Amino acid sequence: MLKYFKKTLPVLFCLIIAVAIIFKAVSDEPKAAPEPRKIPGITDVDSMAHGCVSCHKNYPEMKFDGRLSTILAEWKENGVPPELLAKAQSIAPDGITLKGKHPFKVSPEDNIPQVCNKCHGKSMKTAFPMPDLLHVIHLSGGKDNHFIMMFNGDCTHCHKMDFKTGKWSIVNGKESEEENK
Repeated sequence: MLKYFKKTLPVLFCLIIAVAIIFKAVSDEPKAAPEPRKIPGITDVDSMAHGCVSCHKNYPEMKFDGRLSTILAEWKENGVPPELLAKAQSIAPDGITLKGKHPFKVSPEDNIPQVCNKCHGKSMKTAFPMPDLLHVIHLSGGKDNHFIMMFNGDCTHCHKMDFKTGKWSIVNGKESEEENK
């Protein structure tokens, strides 16, 4: 019995190694590439072609008017909600204490965010720059942030790429254009 075992042991050992080599070769076969992540305007349909006003619209089914003309009129009259004011204050220029009321209304015919840059431009010293404000409002707060939860926090809802030049831009739109879509 021992003689038989000594003769079959090398054969068994070689058989195990052969099976391992075959298994490794099969497992290393190329796999199909995964589907790309759906990025609006890049690998998927751009459902937010008008930028800000594509999200900031009236949602009667939710009893929420998210149009910027409505929101800013409310902020002018009654003030900015405290949690939003705290976010904005966190990125305000040094020495600026926000009063909590927006000084201007926006018309449904204004190009948004272009009209906002009159006060919130990059070089303004009396109001915070628009990019900082938009990013802190739209991209902080995780699951408590409705931009992240409702719209997946996709950068391409606001930032649009020109595929001919490779340059990015911020799209402007009018609330009235989005409503008539």
